[in-house]
Amino acid sequence: MKFLNREYQANAINKLVTDVSTLLPLDASNKVCVFQSPTGSGKTVMVAKFIENLIKDNPSEDLCFLWVSIGKGELHKQSKASLDSIFQGFPKVNFLEQEFFGSRNAIDQNEVIVVNWEKIRNKERGTGLWKNKVMREGETINFIEVLEQTKFTRKIILIIDESHYGSDAERTNELRQIINADVTLEMSATPKITPQSIAEQLIDGSAKYVKVDPKDVIEAGMIKKELIINDGLGELSDDEKSSQDIILESAYNKRIELKNKYSEQGSKVNPLCLIQLPNAEAGEAKREVIEQFLSDQGITEDNGKLAIWLSDDKSDTLNDIASTESEVE
Repeated sequence: MKFLNREYQANAINKLVTDVSTLLPLDASNKVCVFQSPTGSGKTVMVAKFIENLIKDNPSEDLCFLWVSIGKGELHKQSKASLDSIFQGFPKVNFLEQEFFGSRNAIDQNEVIVVNWEKIRNKERGTGLWKNKVMREGETINFIEVLEQTKFTRKIILIIDESHYGSDAERTNELRQIINADVTLEMSATPKITPQSIAEQLIDGSAKYVKVDPKDVIEAGMIKKELIINDGLGELSDDEKSSQDIILESAYNKRIELKNKYSEQGSKVNPLCLIQLPNAEAGEAKREVIEQFLSDQGITEDNGKLAIWLSDDKSDTLNDIASTESEVE
């Protein structure tokens, strides 16, 4: 993954390293650093670079990292893929459930463990036991015991990605207490923790707040100040076409226009058009119409130009969707 190294990114990374380095030696509980940065600003890249620089700038500190994805779905897999791409082998990144099934006693120094919060936080209603085997007591060491062993030798930094998703729920707070991190970094475009809510901690130094100004991100060209909605729809007005047909045709034409502009610049970028469907029967009906329209344009799942990501239907080509040169249109 290419690190663009915009000025606002470099400033945020330096501030995160400085603030967390200040928090680490403090004898205080619930030490937290909140990182607020707009969607599209590169939060994952900035926090990855923060990890690299924190390790480099604190050679005497024995650290490890828990990277927790709170959101539902496959966000934790995207996070690991991004971290692997950025780190290029160091520090090493592992999934919790692939590494900790009784075969390891502790998290290694500088290791980053990626955790799917939704998979480990649930308990059985009747017994109150953890549902996930990695959390349960048994003949082999569980992850709770791994955390206890780890804390004997090194400090744990808990990184909560998209922390605004239920980060204050009862079960989430229970897990936070179990992890008992030396410092918690909460990253979000819209964090629930505000400077006002942790005013006392900010004063006594046990909390830090790092914020990226949206204006700086816009000026760097990472996100746009405005969105153009339904551009050019008036040119396609036709009494014999439904509004759905008109929107589909407009989106199809806009993708071709963007593709041509990239080609004119000598770029191989293949723009991706996203089509969102409603749930249930209404979604199925629209899907049939949309797939027929795209098929008429020579865009199908069979030829690799159409990819589908629904709850019960996912295309094989999704693995390469993040590439700017993916064949998926």
